[in-house]
Amino acid sequence: MSTSEQAPDGFAIRAASVDDAPAIAEIINEVTLAEIGIPWTTAEDIRDELTSPGRDPALTDVVLIEDGNPMGYLQFVTDAGTASAVLAFPFVRPALWGRGLHAFLLRLAEERVRARAQVEPRVLRASCFADNEPARQLFSALGFGPVRTFWVMRIVLDAPPPAPRVPDGVDIRTFEPGRDEAPVHAALAEAFADHWGIPFSSFEEWLHLQVEGEGSTFDPSLWFVATEGDEVVGGACCRASSPRSEDTAIVMELAVRRAWRRRGVALALLHSAFAEFHRRGIPRAELSVDAESPTGATRLYERAGMRVAFSWETWEKELLRPQEDA
Repeated sequence: MSTSEQAPDGFAIRAASVDDAPAIAEIINEVTLAEIGIPWTTAEDIRDELTSPGRDPALTDVVLIEDGNPMGYLQFVTDAGTASAVLAFPFVRPALWGRGLHAFLLRLAEERVRARAQVEPRVLRASCFADNEPARQLFSALGFGPVRTFWVMRIVLDAPPPAPRVPDGVDIRTFEPGRDEAPVHAALAEAFADHWGIPFSSFEEWLHLQVEGEGSTFDPSLWFVATEGDEVVGGACCRASSPRSEDTAIVMELAVRRAWRRRGVALALLHSAFAEFHRRGIPRAELSVDAESPTGATRLYERAGMRVAFSWETWEKELLRPQEDA
């Protein structure tokens, strides 16, 4: 192990395993409860992520251990070697904040991404909630710069939403398992190609995380598919609840292919989802969005009555090859 991978005194690191999922979820939720007052994930979601077929074997998640107990977690998010950027999320139990462990985990992430020879250019990204000034100062000290802001937007569904106004020739129906998986994924992947960030998940990874995984809580009656003839032109993939709140539905993915945009399809999909949430007595809904979305998504969501609940920032550092550092 290189010097930079030596854990601080009293700590050790090892690869994360599926058996660590409950402890990892506990660590992440301790952090988000301390920072924004809500939990973020579940052990089921973590197990799905750790067993995803899209994981890059060169970037294994790391658990930070003290006295045999998991006290921190370093998560990598990438696209199996095809993405130009890697996201690294360091989590440390709040009781250990201020001891340099976040900096250690970020330096560890940087070294491992540098060694990942198949990625060119090498870009390492990290995120923090927008009002986390200590994290922002750490990122800046380590050579990262802010590049993007993301919002979580919410709506209170205290009244029925407007009836969906579907453009001529376009229909909206619920998802049909066994028929829609491949065309819906293809439509979403095409639509998200216009978005900032890592490429959209492969079909196998998307199916694992959104449909088959134990944390997906997949309900086809909460997935809405926009079609024109036999062609899928957009979709809204939703869940009845969020790890952040059991009484808040979440729109996981909402996208419309470029040729069908600005015709009201996305708003009709959103209103279809809101109507079903309201019918089921779910009082709120939320989604995440790039604050600088080139598709105008933020304006659409504001027109639909959604408002920003909180935000986070993504910071970025371009890395050099080891020989270029010499």
